Formats: sequence, C-alpha cells, structure tokens
Amino acid sequence: MSTTSTPPAVAGADEARPQVASPAVARWTAAAFAAAGVLWALFPLLRPWADKVPVSSDDLAAAWASDAWVLAHLSGIAALGLLAPALLGLRSLVAARPGGRGATLLTWATALAWIGAAGASLYYGAEIFGIRTFAEATLRRGDASLLDEVQVLRDQPTATVLFGVGLLLVAAAGVLAAIALFRARVPWAWTGVVFAAGLVLVLPQFFTPPAMRTAHGVLFGVGCLLVAFAVTRLRTRTR
Repeated sequence: MSTTSTPPAVAGADEARPQVASPAVARWTAAAFAAAGVLWALFPLLRPWADKVPVSSDDLAAAWASDAWVLAHLSGIAALGLLAPALLGLRSLVAARPGGRGATLLTWATALAWIGAAGASLYYGAEIFGIRTFAEATLRRGDASLLDEVQVLRDQPTATVLFGVGLLLVAAAGVLAAIALFRARVPWAWTGVVFAAGLVLVLPQFFTPPAMRTAHGVLFGVGCLLVAFAVTRLRTRTR
C-alpha cells in the first residue's frame, strides 16, 4: 500500500511566497497623490490676495471674511493631510516589490509628513477662523483697527514655530520619498524629484508674491500628479 505525500518544498511554497499589495492599494494611493496635488494648486487660485495689494480696509475685511478665504485654506490643509496616506500607500507598493528597497525611507517619509501636516494645520486653522473672525467683526462694527490684530495672530511665537517646523518636516518627507523611489528602481522614479521640489518649496513660497505662489501651486500639483502616474506603472508579482 503506497501513500503520497507533498514534498516539503511544495508544501511550504504558499507560505514562502511573498505577499503583494492589492491593486486597490495602487488605485487609492494614486488617487490620494492626485487629490493632494489638485487641492494644493487650488489654494492660491481660490485665495483672495487683498492682503498683498493696496486696498481699503473694507475690501480687506471683505476678502478675509469671504467663503473663498475659507475654501482656499481648507484646500491647503486637505492637500497636506493627504500626503501621509499617499506615502503610506506608496510604501506598501514598494515593500511588495522584490527586495522591498526604499520601504524604510517611505516609512520615515510617512511619519514626517503626518507630523508636519498636523503642525502646519494648526496655524492654518488660526488663519481660517481667527482672521475671519476679526474681519467679520470689522465689517459689523465698522472699526478697521481690529484688523491690526491679524498680524499679532500671525506672529504668535508658538504658532509660527509649529508652522515652520511642520513644513520643514513635510519638505524632509518629500526628499526621503524621492530617494526611496530611486532606491526601489520603480518606473518613472524621476517623478519623485519634481514631487520633492514642490514639498521643499512649500515654506519658502510663503515669502514670495502671489504670482510665484500660484506657480508653486502648479509645481506642487504637477509633482503629485506625476507620482500618481508613476504609482499606476508599478507592477508587483508573487515569486
């Protein structure tokens, strides 16, 4: 009487086979990058620039109290907030490739983007609601002196430190992501350079005129869209 048994190598093949990222991960990762890029590009396009040009106090208050002011800054917050989930998805895709090179760097990039976005968003929250509150009070009372408090709000030491450090961490996340793409040898790895440039310039562009900030919004958007396309080109296979 003969019995058949599965050879050990065959029996353990399924267990040894590496796990691969689901196609759904690639889809939502690409979507997160694309959404972040579009939302950041909308930030300077929607933002009223009355505080950057000579206008009357009434016009300035109206701009700060407008829905466009709120929507622009919410777009910026959402864009930064989507970076960490997008990078996390990219990490999963890279880790599933043979060798998983670059995955550790993307882990750090994800963490830095999450912490950085959280710090910067606190400042944006003050910009949205604090400045709008002063503007609405100015329009109600007809007292333009209330607008002087806006600069006091913007220069609050703790808020500015959180904002600056947060955006520096976001910049570092972009650089790490770019290096990780090259290490992973993914198709279209060079798109990470454009993406990193957009993130590195987030903080400096705040000290430039509106036209330069709009141009940066385009750069940021293009970088994110290019990485989104690169994500769709990733191919992972079981071995």
